[in-house]
Parts: sequence; structure tokens; C-alpha cells
Amino acid sequence: MKKRTISLALFIFLLASGPAAAITEYKVEKGDTLWKIGVKFNKDLNDIINSNPHIKNPDFIYPRQIVLIPGQTGRSGTPKIAADERTIWELANDERKQKGLKPLVMDSMLTGVAKQKSQDMMKFEYVSHNSPTYGNPTKMLRNQQISFLTVKENIGAGYRSADEMFSAWMNSSIHRANILDKKATHIGVGYVKGGLHGHYWTIFIVEKNEGG
Repeated sequence: MKKRTISLALFIFLLASGPAAAITEYKVEKGDTLWKIGVKFNKDLNDIINSNPHIKNPDFIYPRQIVLIPGQTGRSGTPKIAADERTIWELANDERKQKGLKPLVMDSMLTGVAKQKSQDMMKFEYVSHNSPTYGNPTKMLRNQQISFLTVKENIGAGYRSADEMFSAWMNSSIHRANILDKKATHIGVGYVKGGLHGHYWTIFIVEKNEGG
């Protein structure tokens, strides 16, 4: 299967607040919707709705309301990261360490959005930064109220393993520069298997404010 990699650097200044850490019983915050909560935990909206029959109107939730997250264990902590996604994260931080750069923090919301992007590419059979569903990376992250100063996106398709995908990115000057961005602070990694190219990969590398 033909392999493709693309990268993009976009810069934008935002003042939105990032979401809280993932938990089994999630307490709704101002600005939340069930769709946004589903993205954060990598869950389908219908699964969230079906797991919360006490919410009579899915279009109306309010701060401090409890939303049950299906498939999560324990009452605190972050969502489980798939092995291939974790490998990409670890490889990126290994490279950054060799260059004397700070490690990237894995962000659960960014990971959820990255997985959505990979799923969208698989569903609609494209490999591009401009999604027919979500628009460009800046618009996608802004619509989900993710706090960031800059965002860079690497995508790829057809690579069978995290090692293969990461090696391809590191052999490209643009992709490598994104991963080794000195100002970057957080990362989200999304991988899905299937579709025309067999494997789809997305990483968002962002710079956030201190503490953001």
C-alpha cells in the first residue's frame, strides 16, 4: 500500500482553558457538551448518551453534573493510551531528550482529537491536513476549545507500525522539525487501523501557556 506523510505548522493565539483529567465519573465543566466529552475520552457520542439514561436531554448538560464514561476503570487518572500511540510518544521524547529538549506531555484531549482525525481520513479515504469534516487543524482544535499558542500536525498513512511511521517522519526535515520544536509542550497521538491505506496516523504537537 502506498505510504504517505504530510506535516503542517499553524500558529494561532487562543485563551481557552483545557479540560480536566479523565475519570470514570466525569464532572461537567462550563462549556462542555456530551460530544466534547466523548472526544476527550475517545468514545462515540451514542455510547456516552446510552451510558447516561439519567440525562433526559443530551443537548443540555450543566456544570457539576456527573457523566458516566463507559469503558473506563477506576475513579481517577487519564484514559488508556494504545500501545502504538504510546510508542510514538516515547520515540518523540527520546529524540527530544537527545537534543536537550523538554519532553512533551501526553494530552488526553489532543489524543482524542488526533484519533478523530485519523478515523476521518480512513472513513473518507484521504490524507490531508484539510478535513472535509473538521476543516484544518487550527479550526479543529479551536472548535473543541483546546488551549494552545501554536499547533503543528504530522499525518501519515500506510505505515504498519509506530516505528515505521516515526522513522518516516524523522527522515523528513519538516516532520522532524515539528517533533523537535523547542517551544512545544504537549502532544496528542491518534492511530486507527483499516480502510484504503490500512493504517492512519496523526499527531498534534502544540505549545501551551505555562500550566495550560
